[in-house]
Amino acid sequence: MPALSFTHVEVYLFRRRPGPALLLLRRSPGRKLPGVWQPVTGHLKRGERAITAARREVLEETGIAPVRWFSLESPTVHFDAAEDRARVLPVFAAEIPGRARVRLSREHDAWRYVPLRRAATVVLWDAQRAAIAALKSQILDHPRLAAALEIIGPRPRGR
Repeated sequence: MPALSFTHVEVYLFRRRPGPALLLLRRSPGRKLPGVWQPVTGHLKRGERAITAARREVLEETGIAPVRWFSLESPTVHFDAAEDRARVLPVFAAEIPGRARVRLSREHDAWRYVPLRRAATVVLWDAQRAAIAALKSQILDHPRLAAALEIIGPRPRGR
C-alpha cells in the first residue's frame, strides 16, 4: 500500500493593488520541468512545521516577507508514481506589498505578476488552478472566511 507523506508546501503570493495579481516563478533550465510557471513550492525540513517551511521557502525563493498569511481550506493531494506514494501539500496564500522587490534563487530564472483572472491559464497543474480559484473565493471574495483562515502568530526567529 502506498505511503502518505507530508513533505512539501505550496504558497500563492498575491498582491491586491494595482489589481489582484499572483506572483509566479519560472523553473530554471536543468531542473525538473524547466520553463514551467509555478507558485512558491518547497520541502519541509525534518521536524519543521508547514507554516515555518512556507515562510522560509518564500524568503529563499523570492526574498519577500509577506504582510499576511492564510491557510487555504483544502490541501493539494498529488500521487507520485515514480515513488509510489501520495503527497499531501498544505496550501497557503500570502499577501505581499504591491511594490515588493523580488530576488530569485537559482531554482527560478524569471518571475512575473499575472492578473488573478488569467493566472489559471499560466500554471501547469489542475491542482494549481483549483488553488488559484480557492484564493479568489476564500480570501479575496469572502472577507469573513479570509479572517477565519488568516494565520496569526509569532514569526519565525531570525526573520
